[in-house]
Amino acid sequence: MKKILIVEDERILAVSLKMDLEDAGFQDITMVTNCDDACLAVEEKKPVLVLMDISIQGEKTGIDTAILISGISPVPVIYLTGETDIETRRKAEETPNCKGYLTKPVKMEVLQPLLHEVLNSVV
Repeated sequence: MKKILIVEDERILAVSLKMDLEDAGFQDITMVTNCDDACLAVEEKKPVLVLMDISIQGEKTGIDTAILISGISPVPVIYLTGETDIETRRKAEETPNCKGYLTKPVKMEVLQPLLHEVLNSVV
């Protein structure tokens, strides 16, 4: 079973994304809202993919979190964010293990092929 970690501080968005992923056949999904919980979940749950928002709870951003996670695990990260400025996108895409950057609202028709591409490359 492929474990997915969602790092999203807006509960409604996280739950909606989780439900969409479950409808697409993914079953082992963990949701967290901040950097510390994300790092802990990567250590404990060993996900094969992280879906990362950039604006999350706490002082650290999703970009900071992805960098910290890369020191724990080579797990691939796909950013799902409302941040549309070029500089933020550049910083995110330069983080270790970044496999995608999608802006919200993200449609499953766009996300699902990327998920399968990334997951097939880590099998």
